[in-house]
Amino acid sequence: MKSYPSIGKSTPGCWREFTAHVFDKLDGSNLRFEWSRKTGWYKYGTRKRLLDESDKVFGSAIGLFHRTLAKDIEEVLVRQGKNACPSAVVFAEFWGPHSIAGFHKPDDDMRLTLIDVAPYKRGILGPAEFLDLFGHLDIPHYFGKLEWSGEFVRKVRAGELESVTFEGVVGKAIVRKKLVMEKAKTQAWIDRVLEIHGHDKGSRLVNS
Repeated sequence: MKSYPSIGKSTPGCWREFTAHVFDKLDGSNLRFEWSRKTGWYKYGTRKRLLDESDKVFGSAIGLFHRTLAKDIEEVLVRQGKNACPSAVVFAEFWGPHSIAGFHKPDDDMRLTLIDVAPYKRGILGPAEFLDLFGHLDIPHYFGKLEWSGEFVRKVRAGELESVTFEGVVGKAIVRKKLVMEKAKTQAWIDRVLEIHGHDKGSRLVNS
C-alpha cells in the first residue's frame, strides 16, 4: 500500500522558492484508503501501518470514510477509465476541532478531508489535476497559486495569512515533471505544541 511522502519544511530562514498551489494544512492524522475496480475499497492504513475497524484510535475513520467520501471519490476514479485508473490509493486527513500534532480527543467531532490521490503507477496527482478532478469534494481550503518565497513563509509563521485553520499551509507544484511539496507552520501552532508536550517531545512533533 503506497505511503504518503515526507513534505519539505520551510522556515523564514530556509525555504525553497517556487510557484505553488497553496492549501491549508489541517492538523490531524494522515490516513490512506485503497480502491480497485474489482474489489472496491478494501485496504486501510495510517501513514505507517494497516488498520481495521477494531483500531482504538482510528477504527472509526473507516466508517466515516464510507459515509462521507468513498462514494464520491469512487465515481471520479471510475470515470477515468479502467486502463487509466485500475486502482488508486487516496489520502485523507483525520481531524477534529481539538486535534493537535496528531493527537485526538476520544469524543471529538471528527472529520475526514481528502488531501491527495495516487492512481495506480502514476504517483500522487499534481495539484492542478487534483483540483480539477476532486476540487468539488471536501478538500482543504485552497488559497490559490502563489509565490512560495521567504516573505510568504514569514507571513504564514506570523499568522498573517487569513483562513489558515491553525497549523499552517502546504505548497504543491510540478517541477521538472516531479511533485514538489513544502509546508510552512504558524508560530502560534508551534508554541501551543511546545506548551502541551514540553520541549523534548514538542520539538520532535514540531519538526516532523
